[in-house]
This record gives sequence, C-alpha cells and structure tokens, in this order.
Amino acid sequence: MGKKPVLLTIIGLIGALLFLPFLGQVHLFDWDEINFAESAREMLLTGNFWRVRVDFEP
Repeated sequence: MGKKPVLLTIIGLIGALLFLPFLGQVHLFDWDEINFAESAREMLLTGNFWRVRVDFEP
C-alpha cells in the first residue's frame, strides 16, 4: 500500500473536523436579500434600469 492512503485519510478527517462543526451557523440569505430581488423584478417590469424602486416607488 504505502503512505498515500493513510495521508489522504488523515487529510480527509482533518477537513471534516474543521468543516462539520460550523455547518448551519451561517445563514444562506440575509434579511435584505428580498429587497434586492424585488428591485430587480421591478426593473424588469418597468424597463427602467437606472432608477431603483421598491414597491414601485423611487
């Protein structure tokens, strides 16, 4: 066999130990993400890409 499988196993275990405990601590979406999506949707609907609007108000 050799040292390569042992080394890969150790690297994999260290990576898992560093990665797994922090799962779920970072949110996927910020609270204001919906505002950016809504502004982009309204830009597409109005055809005006220069003025940012929320609820169709500047």
